Amino acid sequence: MNNIVVSLSYKIESSRIYRNIKYFTYSILEDNSFKYKKYFDIFMIFLVLSTIGILIFEVNHQKQHIFDEFELIAILIFIIEWLGRFWVCSDVHNVIIEDFERANLTEKKYSLVQSLKKAITQKLDFLFSPMSIIDLLAILPYYRPLRVLRIFLLFRLFKILRYTSSVKQFGEIFKERKFEFLTLSMMYVMVVFFSSTIMYIYEGAGINDKVTSFLDAIYWSIITLSTVGYGDITPMTMEGKAVTLVLTISGFLVIAFGTSIVTTGLSDRMQVIKENRVESEVSKMTNFIVLCGYGIMGKILAEQLVKLKTKFVILDIDNENVLEARKNAYLCLKADATNIDVLKNVGVGDGATTVIALTSNDAVNLSIILSARTLDTTINIISRVNNVHSKPKLKIAGADHIISANDITSYVATEYVGQPVAFEAIDEILLNDDIGANVDEVEVLENSSFIGYSLDIIDFNKYNLTLIGIVNKEKKFIFNPVNQAYVISEKDIFIIIGYADDITELKIDLLNMKPKV
Repeated sequence: MNNIVVSLSYKIESSRIYRNIKYFTYSILEDNSFKYKKYFDIFMIFLVLSTIGILIFEVNHQKQHIFDEFELIAILIFIIEWLGRFWVCSDVHNVIIEDFERANLTEKKYSLVQSLKKAITQKLDFLFSPMSIIDLLAILPYYRPLRVLRIFLLFRLFKILRYTSSVKQFGEIFKERKFEFLTLSMMYVMVVFFSSTIMYIYEGAGINDKVTSFLDAIYWSIITLSTVGYGDITPMTMEGKAVTLVLTISGFLVIAFGTSIVTTGLSDRMQVIKENRVESEVSKMTNFIVLCGYGIMGKILAEQLVKLKTKFVILDIDNENVLEARKNAYLCLKADATNIDVLKNVGVGDGATTVIALTSNDAVNLSIILSARTLDTTINIISRVNNVHSKPKLKIAGADHIISANDITSYVATEYVGQPVAFEAIDEILLNDDIGANVDEVEVLENSSFIGYSLDIIDFNKYNLTLIGIVNKEKKFIFNPVNQAYVISEKDIFIIIGYADDITELKIDLLNMKPKV
């Protein structure tokens, strides 16, 4: 029997179809970063609210047959959803495989019963979890002969907690501030019990006809403590009035204490809420850059990326840098970019095309490169190097391009000293926004009609552009190839200087026009 169950477990684990179906089910039910989950959540919220709306409609209207059919469909969907959550909450076959392999490793006898107990315990934990119970109570009202169960339809409102992340975050406050809320609740109960007792002693002995039981006194205490004060029960004695004054003041204190707890909790959770929002935005992005480090170089690069209308997300562990980036309306996460899970969550290996490591620590940059390269062997990685001796290590780790701030600064200073006029002219062209000149790349795509023709066939003067050079498919840079009888090839990259509109016009013509021989 053991061998049959273990063998079946391995077959399930090796089944790609099974794993894909379960992964999709888990993603659409539990994974907030899954791109289709929001549509599922919206649909489920609509389903919940519409069934509640039908209940309200039927209070003063005759039942409609179409509503019965709609509720039947809704119940079936709720049942399928609950079964899906029950299925993905744990993996029975994985428990069996892990226990079996552990037993073989330790040379102990494998016990299938123990594995099944562990697997059943995991399922029972889900079964008796609060949200699972709410899901089950939401299904019960379908049995119309038991009209009392219709009240459980209201539990469907609590199902919305599953589909709204902001409400979930608010619920997390109560978990984190459990001790404070417990203390506040104890104070509340003590004040209510104390005031109710005094009220009943002095007002309940036939003195106040509104206070006929201890429950009336409790009702009065809660209404007064909450500062609502309906006025249906008012004290008749001096003792009762004195308690009312004390209770009213206590009510303000309790409300203030409770408000401060919630406010503090919300403040602490805002960081998590913001990070969830950024992760949600990133999950929708494609062809974007992951910028690791928002220091001096990171800030300058971010400004340039905005000008180029390039999508990017910033990762930094420094709180001040994160706040500044968000102040500038950049997508930014306070996270450790060396963590492979962090990089995976922001799209490395999925939608990200480039990772740029710009921290001031070469060891950190090295770790970022290794993590990014582990997730995606083809992704473009650019790294800053602070110590020239670290350059070979970064290259071996997988960096495609390495930038040395010190080398660049020295080179720029040398050029400025040697050719100050030429340097200032180039600096003015490239960095002065009023001039509007750009240095851009124009790639020759595979369906371009210009492939195989001489470079002379393109009149760059017509476009008011200057060709600096060409990077061919072997990644070799050819400077000023105009007079070299160069033949255009697929994936050639023209390095052009000129105005953005003129460069765009050239890109369009290279793609759509045919050369005029």
